Amino acid sequence: MEELGQMEQISKSHYLEDMVLLRSPAEVTEVMKRLGEFNKTACALGLACRFRGLEHVKALVEGGATFKYKNSGDEGLGYWTYDYSLGLLNMRSAVQFSSHVDRRSLISYDTGKIPDRKGGEVNIKVIPIEERAEIARYLCENREHAGFDPCEALFFSIMSDSREITAVLKEYGAKFTEKRIADLTENGRSFDWMDFCFLTRRIETDRFIPIMTQIVEQLGGKKLHYTDTIYYDNYNDYRKEYRFFNPEIFRFILDNFNQTKMAKGKIMKGAITENSVECLKICAENGWMKQPKKRDEIIQYAADNEHTECTAWLLEFKNNTADLAAERKRAEKRMMAQLNADPNSVSEMKKIWSYEKLEDGGLVIKRYKGNRTEVEVPEKIGKDTVTVIGEGAFSPFASRIPRERSEFLNTIKKVILPDTIKAIETKAFHYMTSLEEINIPKSVERIGEDAFGYCLSMTSFEFPDTVKEIGAKMFAGSTKLERVRLPSGLAEIGDYMFSACLSLKEVNIPASVKRIGIWGFRRCKELEEITLPEGVEEIAREAFADCEKLKTVVLPESVKVIKNYRSPPETPFHGSPNVKAVVVPKSYAEKYCKRNNIAF
Repeated sequence: MEELGQMEQISKSHYLEDMVLLRSPAEVTEVMKRLGEFNKTACALGLACRFRGLEHVKALVEGGATFKYKNSGDEGLGYWTYDYSLGLLNMRSAVQFSSHVDRRSLISYDTGKIPDRKGGEVNIKVIPIEERAEIARYLCENREHAGFDPCEALFFSIMSDSREITAVLKEYGAKFTEKRIADLTENGRSFDWMDFCFLTRRIETDRFIPIMTQIVEQLGGKKLHYTDTIYYDNYNDYRKEYRFFNPEIFRFILDNFNQTKMAKGKIMKGAITENSVECLKICAENGWMKQPKKRDEIIQYAADNEHTECTAWLLEFKNNTADLAAERKRAEKRMMAQLNADPNSVSEMKKIWSYEKLEDGGLVIKRYKGNRTEVEVPEKIGKDTVTVIGEGAFSPFASRIPRERSEFLNTIKKVILPDTIKAIETKAFHYMTSLEEINIPKSVERIGEDAFGYCLSMTSFEFPDTVKEIGAKMFAGSTKLERVRLPSGLAEIGDYMFSACLSLKEVNIPASVKRIGIWGFRRCKELEEITLPEGVEEIAREAFADCEKLKTVVLPESVKVIKNYRSPPETPFHGSPNVKAVVVPKSYAEKYCKRNNIAF
């Protein structure tokens, strides 16, 4: 008895899970007594719900088992916490793909084999849905003791099409929480919204409308949020998924999702590509063709791509609804205004740049809307000076960028910045795969995180000494980058700064640097030598890992901390087989090298 009680927490968890799968309810009750209190009974309870039955569940709950982790700090995996109560549901349906399911656990399967402690194996399979519905009823009645959340279970029950369990949960008054409703109707950047999108992708087409109708009924009259993920998950040539333009589903989406977030032009072009006149009719019913310019662009697209049926319907729609004389007059007026416009006027600049005024009176560039592959950022727009390149301003992966625009941004080769720029924000030029050249003016003082990550065509880069702050991940994944000159006042090589810069051969480390960050030079496969100046105090974990050609690293006497990773420990030079350190006798670096068997 003492032996079981003295097991480590994780061993207790695994032992209980085996007992649930292999032993009777009475034996499980006895084991619960002998194990004593511990923090993770959730998985065992989930397995009982899925594979064993009500009596095993009762034995666990009466013995103190709960779906909640009593001390979840050791068990959490970032944002996600696995919800083992989902074992009640039809896992082969959508819920199997939720990030709340641990795919390494038996909980994600319908059948499996486990060792029987006698050298053989026992086959297990999921119990019938009717039995699981009875378990759901018991859990609702004992929700406090079992740590069971019927309201949260309701969302996943609907998404997995577990109809019998959904009926039980509703019988006990389950409904969506305010947070769940907000995640589904407002917050397109939340993890739960992304999880909803993953689950939606897995719904069978013939069940899409019935399942989504139940979701909508829980929203209190609010419309579902919409992001491009909904479009690409339901219209994707790679996965041969085209149901977005099934007329019934299309009408449902337009009726029940927030249309203000929809890229209407792209969606109408998709309908034309799928030769769906019915979907075009639904677009027209929703007022998507009221603007003559957009309507005519769609007509031209259909004609250019030789979709004759769609073209014919669109032309007939135009003839039946348009005031052609008024449209012609407005078009002529716009044309004369354009001919007389100053290319540097505010109205013309607004066509090329999206920007906002800052509190100090300067302007921040929010987005480039032009069509040049060599771009010159203006010093001024009107009377106001441009001082900041904003977050994701040129990035093809910035939020709410249509696919066609993203593809164009990936063709930009050169950007010229004016001498008025003081700051470049996070991911400003992130993932510009064709960018070859950009200047950093001496006016720049700060550059945000990941500003030039994955710029796959850049070969060299130079910072002026005016730059005092450089964010993490600055050049991560810029695989052709060979040479970089860092500013003289830099305080640290940030985390992931040169990670996966596969071609990097030459970089100076200024005397001002105190720290080399996590993965600072990891996978710099062409880097052969690096000299850390006197003043560097810390080298973080995996800073020089997987640098296959690295031969020499000069470690100054000032180094006081060198961090290892994992157990057994991996040094910052793990995976760099040829490295040899140059150290000062009797220094911390020398002692570290001796202790970790690093040549010096």
